[in-house]
Amino acid sequence: MNSLRIWFKKVGRAKYISHLDLMRSMTKAIKRSGLKVWYTEGFNPHAYITFPLPLSLGIESESECVDIRVEDGVTAWEVKERMFDQMPEGLDLISVEEPFCNAKEIRYGRYVITLDFENGNQAEEFASLSQKLVDEKNLVCEKKGKKGHKKVMKEVPLGEHIFNFKAEVKDNVLVINVDLSAGNPVNIAPNLLIGAIEKQSETLPIYKKYEKKCLLTENFGIFR
Repeated sequence: MNSLRIWFKKVGRAKYISHLDLMRSMTKAIKRSGLKVWYTEGFNPHAYITFPLPLSLGIESESECVDIRVEDGVTAWEVKERMFDQMPEGLDLISVEEPFCNAKEIRYGRYVITLDFENGNQAEEFASLSQKLVDEKNLVCEKKGKKGHKKVMKEVPLGEHIFNFKAEVKDNVLVINVDLSAGNPVNIAPNLLIGAIEKQSETLPIYKKYEKKCLLTENFGIFR
């Protein structure tokens, strides 16, 4: 068996597909492609697919990936050719290659956050406050966690999970580039960062867009 990593975009309406539905969609696409893939054993066998890091709902991505296992002799080129026309709308196939990094190596996610305001002054005020809170490491978000067998909301200090923060304003639009902790043990989505800033701001954006550019390893190298 060979392991291959399928890279694809998740854009447009597809950003609202849950991780469970994404797994189902990918499984159906693989089945339609007719690829010879490895199936799990047991009462209910299914194609082996695994996502190194699930994407939060409502976030677009330029570099999502899923790992599959194929039978010997099946090449990356064949997988790309067969899968290209089977991908659902909004899940655009980019490439297929052998995995270079292990999922355990993921440490950060690189994001672009676009915030629209009613006017430039509001955008400047939010940018200034954001930079101040990040510099002071004075941000806390609420994140779902577990306490025993119960799901609870936990407060997570964000200061140690924000890197390479940069905020730029053009007209009434604020664009934030930022790297956030990802993978185990802490995974911080960009909407949690913006939500924490909004709690301390009198000015709120009228539109928000979150895009993941890539995943990063310990030394901020690109996860491949």
